[in-house]
Amino acid sequence: MYERSNRLFEYQNHWLVKRRDTPNYHIYWCRPGTRRVRRKSANTDDFEKAKRQLIEFAHERERPRNQKPENASILDALNEYIERSLDGRPSKVHALLALSHLDRFFEREGIVFVSDLTLDVQDAYIEWRRSTGRGWKGQTLSNATIARELSVLKAALKTYWKRGLIKEIPYVKSLPPPPPRSRFLNVDEARRLIDACHEAHVRLFVLLALHTLQRPSAILNLQTRQIDLTTGRIDFLPPGAVQSHKRKPVVPITVTLRPHLERAITETSSGHVIEYHGIPVLSVKKSFKRACKRANLHDVTPYTLRHTGATLLAAAGVSMRQIAGMLGHTTQRTTELYAKHAPEFLKDASDQLDSLFQPTLSLPSSGADSQQLSETGSARHLRARAELPTLVDNP
Repeated sequence: MYERSNRLFEYQNHWLVKRRDTPNYHIYWCRPGTRRVRRKSANTDDFEKAKRQLIEFAHERERPRNQKPENASILDALNEYIERSLDGRPSKVHALLALSHLDRFFEREGIVFVSDLTLDVQDAYIEWRRSTGRGWKGQTLSNATIARELSVLKAALKTYWKRGLIKEIPYVKSLPPPPPRSRFLNVDEARRLIDACHEAHVRLFVLLALHTLQRPSAILNLQTRQIDLTTGRIDFLPPGAVQSHKRKPVVPITVTLRPHLERAITETSSGHVIEYHGIPVLSVKKSFKRACKRANLHDVTPYTLRHTGATLLAAAGVSMRQIAGMLGHTTQRTTELYAKHAPEFLKDASDQLDSLFQPTLSLPSSGADSQQLSETGSARHLRARAELPTLVDNP
């Protein structure tokens, strides 16, 4: 065992040691009831960082493991998830907002432990949020908002269980998803919006959204180092980041967008493409709303621009595969929501079916041919189709 003189910092029976064979600090501790010393690297040569890691590690080892649901605190699970799993991620802001609503309800109903989270309690939370919460413009709270809050609770409990801090977790219900957004801008509306963007950063945001089809958060987080003017590509996945289910693709730079990006690269002070007076812009909602008002556009949000670009591409006959690539979709299932706006969608398939089956399933031209097929279900179906125009024309 190392002498106390080698212990650079001690906390709750854990101590830091500087070894000669590595620049990194190491955390040492003894198993309870034994004199056997265990160690692990702090993976840093920074003393202050190593101290913080030691404290966190000591707290982690002291926490009870495999708790029964009736002994595990719901708020502990939520705080654990938000502070550790979401630290530094944009979704942490929304998770903290969900936590504030969940905390108010739990305190109101006396809900403390995970075992208290029955289906009846979840139903009561849903009804409470609908009766007390208000959505955008004072509207009744949507299923989507409540579902997001329940998803935070579900993810927190699942993470708590994965880390071995609880033996089992209850089922957390979900709500039916809202219908897909159908609002998009036509070409004239899009041009009016661009003209109504008086602030340079909002105009650039709109141009980027329409020319890349990316989510607002990906555009606001875009840095100039992610733009390669030589190859004509924008990589929306920041360096060192890992792809999530909301994929950030590599997209080409359009001819229209290129001079705007060249100017942004030259003039940036923060390294971000979208900035205002040298400071990265976190949200364009207010400025965007003012531009929509000047353009006389209603029910339009920054996210509408993503739907606009995809819908107009589909209507122009661009393949679903290429649109999916621009959107960052891993499959075409979601992309095909825009297909209803493409008049030629699946036309090649229907034309091919016509050429394959039309010779064998053409309507009989004579009574004899019709009699020959009278015993088959196909003939009855074809006769019904042949009679349909007469029935419609003469009700």
